[in-house]
Amino acid sequence: MNNLIKTIFIFLTMGLVISSLEAAEHSQDEGHSHEKAAQNAGGHGHEDGVIALAQEQMRQGGLKIERVELAERPEILRAPGVVRNNDYKTADVSSLIDAIVVKRHVRLGELVRKGQKLLTLKSTALAQAEADWIRAKAEYRKNKQEFERIKPLAEDGIVSQARLQQSRSAYESARAQLLATRSTLISYGLTERDINDLESGKKLSLVTLRAPIEGTVVADNVVLGQHIAAGALLMRIINEESVWVEVNLPPDELGRIQNGAKAMISIKEKGSGIAARVVGIHHEVDPTTRTALVRLEADNTSHVLHAGMFVEAEITIGHGEMSMLLPVVAVQRQGSETIVFIEEEPGRFERREVKTRPAGMGFVEVLGGLKVGERVVTRGAFVLLSELLKSGFEAHNH
Repeated sequence: MNNLIKTIFIFLTMGLVISSLEAAEHSQDEGHSHEKAAQNAGGHGHEDGVIALAQEQMRQGGLKIERVELAERPEILRAPGVVRNNDYKTADVSSLIDAIVVKRHVRLGELVRKGQKLLTLKSTALAQAEADWIRAKAEYRKNKQEFERIKPLAEDGIVSQARLQQSRSAYESARAQLLATRSTLISYGLTERDINDLESGKKLSLVTLRAPIEGTVVADNVVLGQHIAAGALLMRIINEESVWVEVNLPPDELGRIQNGAKAMISIKEKGSGIAARVVGIHHEVDPTTRTALVRLEADNTSHVLHAGMFVEAEITIGHGEMSMLLPVVAVQRQGSETIVFIEEEPGRFERREVKTRPAGMGFVEVLGGLKVGERVVTRGAFVLLSELLKSGFEAHNH
């Protein structure tokens, strides 16, 4: 009987030990699973609105971090404007002679380099001018050789001075004729290289029109075989990396604007502004609208501005009080809250709710939530917001 009780006790004890071990293993597995799940949430640690990124991830996201400082709040004048092509970045292409279009090298809408071939033309007048140059070149060489032969003979008294003078006159006349025919070819649009190639007979009667500037072909008024008159517009090229924005203002506003003043162009469909500056202030008032034109030059390397577009312009007319300013792109929206990201330490960013108001010129004024000297993400903040949203962090959680 005692042996039976001892055996039962031993089995019960072993069962309890095994159950305890299984429970411990299950708890440890759950801990690893939760830890792995947290790591899989974007591959970053998220702790109450804090995001950790590796240096490579920060580089790929294009993050820029700046220290918050006080700056003068700009005083700005806002007005609607219209985008125009920059006439100083526009070139018309025409022929200097009557000709026929025999070859097209580019098409409408194509981006061309300066000096790139546009059209090849054939002209009977050019053929005649080229033939005149070839004859003048041959005559010049003949008379030059004769003069160089006679000159030492005259110096030795073998030939007369009259013969020397006759040879010199023929040489100088041939030289003048060569220069005249060369000038005619240049006036027809030939380059030095084209003229040098004439002796080989490669381009007899042909002239190639080349792009005078880099830009886009926006007008193309020719077809193959067309007879064109000298001076007729054949193509127009515009470099759209710089455009004008024209703003009409009441005359009493003109005194507040200065040439060279900074400006910002914005489009309703785009989030960020485009840098510009004042390049012209007209002092003639339109009799119908009773306004005067102010011209801005805007950077358009992103090619988002096109002639005829309506835009909003902000022009700096002075500076106000010292304020805490941030670029618009530094501020993000999460639900109903306005937030920025503060760098707590390298690679570790804290979500911070702030109060702001527009300051113009691509900036907002921070009214609360930040302190001078804190390091804020001023570019690439949307990357951090995306990581925050992937982690499941919501605005009301903090």
